[in-house]
Amino acid sequence: MQNTIKTARSLEQSDILDLISEKILALRIFPFSKKDHCLNWQEALKQSTVQKRYSNALDVPVKRIGMTLFETENKSEKLKQYLMEGRNTRDTIQQIFGKVNPLDQLIEKLSSCWQGGCKIQELFNEKMNPGIIRSFEESANGGLPPHIDSLFKDLPENNSFNHMQCQLAANLYFGVSEKGGNLDIWNYAPKASELEGLYSGSYDFIDPIKIPTQSQTIKPRLGELIIFRSNCIHAVSSNSVGNRSAASCFIGYYDTSKPLTVWA
Repeated sequence: MQNTIKTARSLEQSDILDLISEKILALRIFPFSKKDHCLNWQEALKQSTVQKRYSNALDVPVKRIGMTLFETENKSEKLKQYLMEGRNTRDTIQQIFGKVNPLDQLIEKLSSCWQGGCKIQELFNEKMNPGIIRSFEESANGGLPPHIDSLFKDLPENNSFNHMQCQLAANLYFGVSEKGGNLDIWNYAPKASELEGLYSGSYDFIDPIKIPTQSQTIKPRLGELIIFRSNCIHAVSSNSVGNRSAASCFIGYYDTSKPLTVWA
């Protein structure tokens, strides 16, 4: 039996807890952002010149504002660069999109709906990059193949996050594809020991033939927030028509009495 994908009109702590406890596979909040805000953000992004592809995956047709932990490859010099650039990412996003911007709107809502609030995750006693703006380029061969996202995979030798019980992924869509750009999620979270046997040989992407369950497909809507457990295999299909853009971050859960944490 497949887990439920729940749709709600507002973000509530109880629904986040249902996601963490695996009662639901994904949470869709719609509408989360106003349509006119989304259209303004789309236009601001078009005028921006600071978007770049992932530094360690230049052939993947995805651009982002803000460096991600994935790009550091657990190398000390790249981690220093990541932390240094992360100090300015939120200011850069505010300069491009204004005080009302998708990343701040997402973080502020997480803080207000969770009893312990929300703060930026720290690494080596420094604040991490709180989130990114990400755009999937219009391409018949674009998207992202199946993969998982895990802090423990990115930083396998770091013990700072041992008390983190769950990692979620959040995407607030302010640009959606007319064709393609779907989010596919599998109700399957492979163990670390299983990952090596699932890889396709390209980056840390997973061979879909090796996944033992069927995926569920979500077509993002303009102004929608989608949250899911990032250790579940997920993928993004190619968007052949239209621009798919979102504010994205990971959410760390430690305990109901403690703040949620965010990073990218």
